[in-house]
Amino acid sequence: IVMPATMATLQTILKNFYIGPVREQLNMATVLLAQVKKSSKEVVGEQVILPLHVGRNWGIGARGTGGNGVLPTARNQQYNRAIFTTKDVYGRVEIRGKTIRATKTDKGAFLRAVQSEIQGMTKDLASDINRQLYLGGDGVLTQVNGAQVGVTQITVDSTQYLEEGQFLDIDNDTDVEVSSVDSATQFTKVGPAITVADNDNVRLADVGATDELNGLDLIVNNTGTLQNITATGIWRGNVFGADATPVILDEDDMQQAQDESERRGGKVNLIVTSFGGRRMYINLLVDNKRFTSPQTGKLKGGYDHIDFNNIPLVVDRHCQEAPTFTRAYFLSLDS
Repeated sequence: IVMPATMATLQTILKNFYIGPVREQLNMATVLLAQVKKSSKEVVGEQVILPLHVGRNWGIGARGTGGNGVLPTARNQQYNRAIFTTKDVYGRVEIRGKTIRATKTDKGAFLRAVQSEIQGMTKDLASDINRQLYLGGDGVLTQVNGAQVGVTQITVDSTQYLEEGQFLDIDNDTDVEVSSVDSATQFTKVGPAITVADNDNVRLADVGATDELNGLDLIVNNTGTLQNITATGIWRGNVFGADATPVILDEDDMQQAQDESERRGGKVNLIVTSFGGRRMYINLLVDNKRFTSPQTGKLKGGYDHIDFNNIPLVVDRHCQEAPTFTRAYFLSLDS
């Protein structure tokens, strides 16, 4: 009997051919972080104090033509100070000696273990800091939506900040590993089923309620206290609409956002929004038949932008977005 050679009969002697280099499959963009100026001054101590000029000297006033009017009451400039408590963001890697040896040359691996892990961790830290720059400093990535008993697929308000492989704390359930992100509001965990309550907070493992950086959700606000100053007057954020009651985007709202910032002494030089926010803005321009190809350019880090009133408008994957709303932040980076 003659047996032809087939893939099955030759399976034990066939080789695998690997084509390098390793291709990046993750979105590593850190748009806002790339635009934020980093201080060149060394920070020491527990707190950083920023002095602010917040009010004029109103000891002024006209007195007509008589020349003998009572002089204005002497007053003074108004000052305050913003108090920042320093916070730390850490990353950790562990590499065994055998792994280092096994990946020492191109014959053994496409990447050097030490180099790839350290460089990867640097990028991952930047990505997480970029996310923190949008949130409220409390570490909450999302909340559980509705009580759920004995489940491995968990429904939350949004999965925007969840990724496969993350380890999460869901109130009393710690080190919950994300197996897959299934939709805009559901993810599946590794391991046995758990029971969660409505509005349980979801954070990265071991992150406390005051550990993360103060982001735009806290900074661009018109209530509460920020950096030891009550959100009133010029320290009050200009907020149009709300997540629960969003407004339909139009150019007049965008112009108002710019105008209010400039009226209070700021100068908007960057607008950051989500993918959906950019799409709505472009559709707005097309609907109004102004033009179909807005002005474009590049920001620090090589990120592409379109413009509104010659102000760069750029997408950041970490800017808040949900099926029912999104946000656009009009920012001044010169302060």
